[in-house]
Amino acid sequence: MRLDAAFRRRRRRIGIAPLIDVVFLLLLFFMLTTNFTHGRQWPLTVHAEAAAARADDVRTLRLRVDGLLRHGERAFAGEHGAALRAFVREAPTDLYVIDAADVSTQVLVDWLDRLKQAGVKRLSLAESAP
Repeated sequence: MRLDAAFRRRRRRIGIAPLIDVVFLLLLFFMLTTNFTHGRQWPLTVHAEAAAARADDVRTLRLRVDGLLRHGERAFAGEHGAALRAFVREAPTDLYVIDAADVSTQVLVDWLDRLKQAGVKRLSLAESAP
């Protein structure tokens, strides 16, 4: 009498469906928590350096809601890159102070990029009165 003939061993299989669920959950987690942008820094001076600079070495640029950057009677739009570079070449070592009242952050960042590309070395942000 053979007893092992009556008991057939059933093969146990490892289920793949839960493993796929776990892999997709991990993939989703890493996709949502990963930051693909690279941070950039702009060298900005503090108020002490701006206060120590002579008045004739400071150029105040006013950035307004319409997106124009103004210095006195001169106005620069985003597409006026050559005019902005010529303006910076007049005094490349001056301290450029940006007064950006009521302007969105994206507009300010765009102008910071443009000024950096134009050759501005010293840059500061002005505190606007409320």
